[in-house]
Amino acid sequence: MSEEYTINDATRAILELTRWLKGNPPQDATVDWEKVQAHFEPQVEALVAARVKAEMDRQPVRGEPIGAHVPGDGVAELLKGNRYARAVRHMREDGFYRDGGQIVKDVDLYIARNMLAAQWRIKQLDQRMNGDEHVRKPSDDLDNALKALTSTGSATGDELVPEDLAATLWEDFFLASRVAGVITNIPMPTDPFNVPLGLGAITWRKGTETQATTASTPATAKVTLTTTEQVTEQVWSYTLSEDAAIAMAPALRARLAQSGAEQIDYCALNFDSTATATGNVNSDDAAPASDASYLSDGQDGIRHQWIVDNTNQTVDAGGDALADADLLGAFAKMGKYAVDPNRCVLVCDVQTYLKGFLDLDNVIGLDKFGPSTPILTGQLAAYRGFPIIISASHGLAMADGKLSATASNNTLGSLSVWNRDMWYMGFRRQVLVEVDRDIQRRVYLMVTSFREAVGAHGTRSSNTHTAGVINILV
Repeated sequence: MSEEYTINDATRAILELTRWLKGNPPQDATVDWEKVQAHFEPQVEALVAARVKAEMDRQPVRGEPIGAHVPGDGVAELLKGNRYARAVRHMREDGFYRDGGQIVKDVDLYIARNMLAAQWRIKQLDQRMNGDEHVRKPSDDLDNALKALTSTGSATGDELVPEDLAATLWEDFFLASRVAGVITNIPMPTDPFNVPLGLGAITWRKGTETQATTASTPATAKVTLTTTEQVTEQVWSYTLSEDAAIAMAPALRARLAQSGAEQIDYCALNFDSTATATGNVNSDDAAPASDASYLSDGQDGIRHQWIVDNTNQTVDAGGDALADADLLGAFAKMGKYAVDPNRCVLVCDVQTYLKGFLDLDNVIGLDKFGPSTPILTGQLAAYRGFPIIISASHGLAMADGKLSATASNNTLGSLSVWNRDMWYMGFRRQVLVEVDRDIQRRVYLMVTSFREAVGAHGTRSSNTHTAGVINILV
């Protein structure tokens, strides 16, 4: 099944369910909304995954030189009798190799070699493993395949693997991202990093010939980005062979990219530095765990802005179903920042979309978008021109928009809307991939980490570029 068919198939299923739901409003007692959500949410995830996979598979082979040039005849020599020769030729020509129903890219060979080389390196350092015949260094065929795929040809040292892997994974993270993809991203040369956000209001005056005008001194503004580290680990057993490593590498790459994108989005929405027993927007009635990923070392996230920092930007739906008045009220609070819907984005949970937006008249679904309409990753519809994105990171909450530590207390929907130009995300360190061994569990560990920061333009206590609706019946 092709990627394009998968996208069309997932889109068609969502549209059919959407049309049926619009004909069966939430008041209809025959609708089992838990089953609808359980059926709808995987379809949304499948649509996003299909779009991301198609984009990832279309990406060309990275052409960045990493060392000395390999002459053309050198490549032929490297591939002579090489079991990966056919795969390498396809990767050099098309950017990928199709192995059955699986897409294998150059970075997948890098991942596999990284895992095998780590095992071999640890074995060389640990005398207790010298009798373990399962651990072998990467084959010459794999080394030569990697030489043929890069501009180096001279070496494929371990130091090259995580560097190239990280760069490619980072690109894939942002392909799959729904929130970070609509926010300005800034590489941070220092941590913390002060972003000069430009000038304040500029005063224009009527000019008079031969006379100087009155000078204006516009105020400057800045935002300080301070990162918070995000870490995860994957494990594999001692018995991983080269064939198994290459077979599992594409799935590992895809899972890391999807999970990394979700975590980047989660932090952008939910960062909160409150570590006390009450008050954190993600755990309002219990102290967060000390290693909770949403605990920020810098600025707080998008939800915190309108729930806590400037409560004037909050619209209370009153425990009723989402109504046009709620959304229009949020846009009105944003003022000039909501003038251009194309520069804004709405993010909500699945239930708010199913039981709220689908019952409103001003929602345009995917079937109504023109062929040239740009669609954001995860976007299913638009409300009065404002893109609607569904994100699992924007979960059900209590009446005040905060989440309870007791999941059963989180029963009400909410949504966030913001001007995309007024938020910044910074990354001091992109993806770092490291490998080690755990002798107690007899596994190898691949630890993946990055450092992320989020920041809002202006003074948070008076910002009006971000708003939200709470207490939505779903």
